[in-house]
Amino acid sequence: MSITVIAPCGLICDLCSAFQRQKNRCPGCTAEGIKPLSCSKCIIVNCPEKNGDPTELCNLCSKYPCKRLKALNKRYSTNYGESLFENFRQIELLGLDHFITEAETFWSCPGCGELLSVHHPQCTRCKTANIHYLRKPKSKP
Repeated sequence: MSITVIAPCGLICDLCSAFQRQKNRCPGCTAEGIKPLSCSKCIIVNCPEKNGDPTELCNLCSKYPCKRLKALNKRYSTNYGESLFENFRQIELLGLDHFITEAETFWSCPGCGELLSVHHPQCTRCKTANIHYLRKPKSKP
C-alpha cells in the first residue's frame, strides 16, 4: 500500500483508521467524497487562511504554527508517535515525494508490509505490534 494523501496539517491520511477501514471509508482530507463529520468540519482543513484551498499545507501559512496546529501536534505526538512538525520539516528537507517514500517504509508493518494505522496499537491486518503507537492503555479503577 502506498501513501496517497497528506492532510493540510501534515498528517498522513493513509495512516488514519477512518481512511483504512473498508466500510464508510474516508477518502482523505483533501479528496472529494463523503467524510466523517469530524473531518468535514475540521477547522484546519476549513481554515480561513487557506482562502478556500484545502490542499494548502499549513507550514506554508504566515501564521504557522497556529494554536490549533500546536494542539493537534501535541495530541498526535503524545498518543500516536506522529509529529506534524517533524513531517513538515522532512517535507521541506526532502521534498514531498521523498518524504512519502520514507514514510511508507517507516509506517510499514514488519509483519505483513501494509501501512499501520496511527490509531491502533497493532496492525489491523496481521496483529503485529505497532511500534510507533505511544498511547498508554487506560488503567482500570
